[in-house]
Amino acid sequence: MSAVAFTGVDLGLYTGSTLAGIFGCLVLYGVSIMQTFIYYVGYPKDSIAQKLLVAIVFVLDTAHTLLACSGIWNYLIQDYGDLPNISVLHVPITLVILVTPLVSFLVQSYFVWRIWFLSAGRFKWMFPAVMMPCVTLQPALSFYYIAKLLTTPTVAELSSPLMMKLANACNGTAAAVDITITIAMCTLLAMGRTRFNANTDRMLLRLIVISINTGLWTALFALFAVILHVAYPGDLIYTGVYFPLCTLYCNTLVANFNVRSYARGHDRVYCLPTIPTSDSYRSDRSSWNPQPLGITVETSKVTDSETFPRKTPTDTHSRV
Repeated sequence: MSAVAFTGVDLGLYTGSTLAGIFGCLVLYGVSIMQTFIYYVGYPKDSIAQKLLVAIVFVLDTAHTLLACSGIWNYLIQDYGDLPNISVLHVPITLVILVTPLVSFLVQSYFVWRIWFLSAGRFKWMFPAVMMPCVTLQPALSFYYIAKLLTTPTVAELSSPLMMKLANACNGTAAAVDITITIAMCTLLAMGRTRFNANTDRMLLRLIVISINTGLWTALFALFAVILHVAYPGDLIYTGVYFPLCTLYCNTLVANFNVRSYARGHDRVYCLPTIPTSDSYRSDRSSWNPQPLGITVETSKVTDSETFPRKTPTDTHSRV
């Protein structure tokens, strides 16, 4: 390893922005772990296909995080001080670019399928016919992008006209698909409001808010990646918002599964009695008889499905 002086070189434009993006990725990956745990514990009756989708997306997100950490390790630890090494794209960092479109393909395909499932009439088949080619285009462009980078693994290659067009086309398509899915889902839900059933309308309103948050953050990060790549073509500043994009897609999918109880307006109360800390009470726990709290909870009985409720939910009262 040859030590080279850093005079005149702003590392923040190269490894600095990449490291910041990986920090954001790690934070979101921790949220992804929690979301996945909550999903498998809270929704054990979901279909095998749905559980398998969550597992595949989470495994890809884990691979994305490991590759990103491995790549930055080479720059900042293994070959620290070797300035020419900064201009080389190592295989782990290159493969990170491939994982993100694969995850976006799975997540966006699921949302397109959900809109197809809830739709009726001509729109039912028109929407997936238009959207799926755009969804499939992202991994296709990424495979070609990665093949070019593996043959010429340099940072300078990223700023070539062809590579910039490929990267911006992939990220721009992802942002356009996310925005279109959000608009289509909100429109579909708004059309389902009846104004005759307050519970149903409240549930649909919550679903609209969730749908907006579904595509908002991924679309913003993809758009910022395009803008920064165009504004600073010779630097890696755009990696600061591109690296967390994969984990954002994973969180978006699993969070949509986990908020179903909130969307249906369910209230859950857990009675957790406090265990006495006194030694006298510890020695004689048989005499301790906790009394349940007198709380009345409003709940709604709604079936667990992806379709709109066709019957008025039956309000019940329970005491805990």
